[in-house]
Amino acid sequence: MANITLGPGPVVIPLTDWVEESISAIYKASTPSDFSAAFDAFIDEDPEITVNGKRLSRAQYQGLFQGERALEQSATVSFLGAVEVPANKKEPESAGTVGVYYRATIYERIKVGGASTSSTVNSSLNVVVEEGDGPEDRRVTKVDQVISDEANPISLPH
Repeated sequence: MANITLGPGPVVIPLTDWVEESISAIYKASTPSDFSAAFDAFIDEDPEITVNGKRLSRAQYQGLFQGERALEQSATVSFLGAVEVPANKKEPESAGTVGVYYRATIYERIKVGGASTSSTVNSSLNVVVEEGDGPEDRRVTKVDQVISDEANPISLPH
């Protein structure tokens, strides 16, 4: 991952990398407090959120992620494409619009007939990232997401 150093100040992660790392942190959080910290570091306190064409509150959006993770043992996240448009070309890492397409595989604690269960989340996520008190203090203020979550086939041992 490429980090950009702005003079003697802090290292600022490029927007797309920040979005991808934030999504991965949400899916891979191993405790409820880790999940809350990752979600709070990513999503602004008063965002505009649309998922599959429906407006959601921040709490509903958080619940969507928590529902996907309810029985989670572990998760892998793959990013299959991304596009980024900075709000200011002179400071491209501080704010802008980012679109990512990702697939998350969630491995669940539940076993069926001795076989592990899992589901796959496919999502196209477009976010507006705004700078807070500095480029390292960014939050998503607008979300437009298309997402599906499907159970994977179970392979029973022979």
